[in-house]
Amino acid sequence: MLKILVIADIHGEFEKFSKIIDKLSGRDFDLVICPGDFTDIFNIPEGYSQMDIAELIVQKLLSLGKPLFCIPGNHEPYEIIEVFDEYNVNLHERTRKFNDLEFVGFGGAATPFNTKFEPTDEEIKQALERKTKEIKGRFILVTHNPPLGTNLDKVETGEHVGSKAIREFIEQRKPLLAISAHIHEAGGTDKLGSTTIFYPGVAYEGYYGLVEIGDEIKCEIKKI
Repeated sequence: MLKILVIADIHGEFEKFSKIIDKLSGRDFDLVICPGDFTDIFNIPEGYSQMDIAELIVQKLLSLGKPLFCIPGNHEPYEIIEVFDEYNVNLHERTRKFNDLEFVGFGGAATPFNTKFEPTDEEIKQALERKTKEIKGRFILVTHNPPLGTNLDKVETGEHVGSKAIREFIEQRKPLLAISAHIHEAGGTDKLGSTTIFYPGVAYEGYYGLVEIGDEIKCEIKKI
């Protein structure tokens, strides 16, 4: 059985995020996944840059002593990829293997707010199609943006604002699990065909997720 810790949407709230990490230190899981928004363009402490905050958060995640896969959120500067590469945790536009599963990642999300990492749906589609050629077996998809038309992309108005390209990729390629983030009010679990989709909610409000992959897939939202 594979156990995965999922921490999403930290938004630069280092102290609140640290409480989650400190609570989870020594817990039984195999892998940590962070699907983006380490930082926030509207929440940068004086004397720090977004890159500084991102690096501190990556270091804190690595303090758990487990392998870590990361993708950027829409708030991140593109240079965050350099931090991920430096610490060998980058999953953005990558295919990586852990145990007997492959992981495919793509970060960022288009928004009305003119944030920093906003790929178009066409860019997402092309990138995921390129990754398709590298997938050899069972895999997990990690994106910041959720797939369109599910419980995980519904905003307070009831509108669905997720990615059509990600939905189509899931429908065509049928990953075991699709982990996402981004829509803060839409934490939970849903199904898209045979694929379980999961967003644990906002880390800066104390939420995190635990996933168990065995004969079945079990996703739990936890809160400190």
